[in-house]
Amino acid sequence: MRIIIFLIFLIFLNYSSLGAETMKFKTFTLDSGAKIKYFEKTSIPIVYFSVLIKASSLDEIKPSQAYLTAHLLTYGTKTRTARQIEEEIDFLAISIEKRITSDYTIFTLSATKRHLKEALELFFDILKNPIFPKEELEREKTILYKSIKQLEEDPSYIGQKNFMKQLFGEHPYGRPVEGEGETLMEITKEDIVDFYNQFYNPSNMIFSVVGDIDEKLLKEMIIKPISDWQGIKKERKIKPPFFKVRQKPLKININREDLTQSTIILGFEGISRKNPDFYTLTLINYVLGGGGLTSRLARSIREEHGLAYSIYSLFYPYLLSGSFLIEVKTKAENTEKVIDMIVKELEKIKEKGITDEEIKEAKSFLVGSFPLKIDTMKKLAEFLVVVEFYELGDDYIERYPEYINRIT
Repeated sequence: MRIIIFLIFLIFLNYSSLGAETMKFKTFTLDSGAKIKYFEKTSIPIVYFSVLIKASSLDEIKPSQAYLTAHLLTYGTKTRTARQIEEEIDFLAISIEKRITSDYTIFTLSATKRHLKEALELFFDILKNPIFPKEELEREKTILYKSIKQLEEDPSYIGQKNFMKQLFGEHPYGRPVEGEGETLMEITKEDIVDFYNQFYNPSNMIFSVVGDIDEKLLKEMIIKPISDWQGIKKERKIKPPFFKVRQKPLKININREDLTQSTIILGFEGISRKNPDFYTLTLINYVLGGGGLTSRLARSIREEHGLAYSIYSLFYPYLLSGSFLIEVKTKAENTEKVIDMIVKELEKIKEKGITDEEIKEAKSFLVGSFPLKIDTMKKLAEFLVVVEFYELGDDYIERYPEYINRIT
């Protein structure tokens, strides 16, 4: 019954807006260099605690290290078995979610105020004292291997994977964050332990706390355990990708005999999230192919000519230079014709730009939809650590509309 009530509570929470009030959050900087972003929200008795670790495939010696380290963190500590952790999570009606990206790893704890103390004790034990049991590693590798093989049945996955591989070459951005099935079984417990010891320490982390917790409890339950956590500070040694100069887009075509349709990926190198052109390119991407059926590519190729089942553009800005791509699904016999039409749309937007009406519509959407990125406490907790990671500034939430509206 406890679980059912909590799930209903979470559903309500995820649909409840944080409101339009200005986000007046505080930042605490600890001696270790770790930062804690704090926003008190007392209307609902729940707390979200996010931890961003500056560790990803960028830091791997072997593919899959970052992914498996994150996934195995909850499979046993020095004082708790995997089963005990699972039972405690269930009993306390808490959740611990993880997300591994090409730039960083995030863990987010959610707990009711009533069980916050016990939830935080468990969460810190998981973060500080994992043991990475060998049998759990082997089981997780098997599960991941099957998952990768299943993904490789999807033409979109294969197309984008091949595109990134050719675009980035041997750079870590050129492979999926989960790694490759061919090298997965080479990962050992020592590889996981080494990766954890190098990167999982407070000096390499950004924290956020959002919810029903006052500053006194914050200092007692969260700041103190982080301050007491000893770790070796290690700078990330990451190399930027090297791109060949392209006059034409890189093209990948997945055309299987068992399918009547062709999946086409084409695009170019992109930019860093820190690049000031990010906002302009976000707007251009919306007009070109990121704006759904109202975008140029969808209107021209899908709606007017009926040559695509689906078509869209994606803009991936990373810590280092990212990528830009267009994906389209069409009948195999239309492949070359559709590619030619896409290239013409790219040339057209490059040579003639976009109209005032398109700019107005794109601005309206980008500014209007921005609050949806932070309309729940969980979203806000994860948003704050990411904003800090990319050094976007404490006033980013307030200034985002200005960044978009000043585009000419």
